[in-house]
Amino acid sequence: MFGTDMDATISAAWLYYHHDLTQAEIAKQLQVSRPTVANLLARARGRGIVSISLRPDLLSRLSLAEELRTRFGLQNAYIVPTPDGASPFEVRQALGKAGALFLESTLQPGEVFATAWGATVLEVARALSGKKIDSIVLAQAIGCLNSGESFNPIRLAGIMAEKLGAKVYHLPVPAVVSTVSVKDILLEDRNIRSCLEMARSASRAMIGIGKVTYDATVVSAGFFDPMMIDELKAKGAVGDISCRYFDIQGRPIITDFDSRVISLTFDDLRKIRPVIAVGGGEDKVSAILGALRTRCIDIIITDERTAQKVLVMEAATAPALK
Repeated sequence: MFGTDMDATISAAWLYYHHDLTQAEIAKQLQVSRPTVANLLARARGRGIVSISLRPDLLSRLSLAEELRTRFGLQNAYIVPTPDGASPFEVRQALGKAGALFLESTLQPGEVFATAWGATVLEVARALSGKKIDSIVLAQAIGCLNSGESFNPIRLAGIMAEKLGAKVYHLPVPAVVSTVSVKDILLEDRNIRSCLEMARSASRAMIGIGKVTYDATVVSAGFFDPMMIDELKAKGAVGDISCRYFDIQGRPIITDFDSRVISLTFDDLRKIRPVIAVGGGEDKVSAILGALRTRCIDIIITDERTAQKVLVMEAATAPALK
């Protein structure tokens, strides 16, 4: 049938790698057994007839993920490709799709899932396919904001719960109240306490990472005024997780409103495993670096360019060894 053994090897390799035929289809076409086809393909690889390699851009993303895992002690990192010229909204959408795929492929029946808020986490909620997961409980990890419905944590939790088929524990209180005494009174309510306790008991959490700029979500949502951003910047804040602020080294920034925040604390988050952070964009590099250094995050989903810049900044701002 073939002039030489090499003819058979090359033919099998060509049909398998170039025409995407299955081994069974090749066996039928070449009139040989399926084990013979498997041996021919193995021979093609062994003799260098076929060279299998990964695309350099895929290897780059794999390398970035590995470096993020190593430098920050992460459980995992997922790097989303960044097309040239992609807008911030397009980056958020891509991260949202990646976050949704991650949740739908890893959430298990009966889990308690805590969710915070943010524009990127909202894109995760929107990107969920509607695949239901049995007996999921979703708990809101931060109070509500004085904002339009797009960024409100209660709406975000509602979308996620509906898509996942989850029972939802809403936290129907402001994220930041006027005084500590008001917060204490609210936390005396059994329903509010039970929601926060449910969030603290979560088997996983998904958070966004906020930036400290005048166009940050907390400002555009009407929650913070620019003077509060100035105060935070003066104290060295670079970002926040659920209105808990931190500096570039991941150290908490204590402000006069910190004791009035109703949300999970850094200590609460460190007791949840895993905590999944979704965020990207070149304007969030310092915020993401600081967030990773809080040691609250186990899994990061970010874009390629942001990952590269985070690693560069990490090297440039690493604390000096004493």
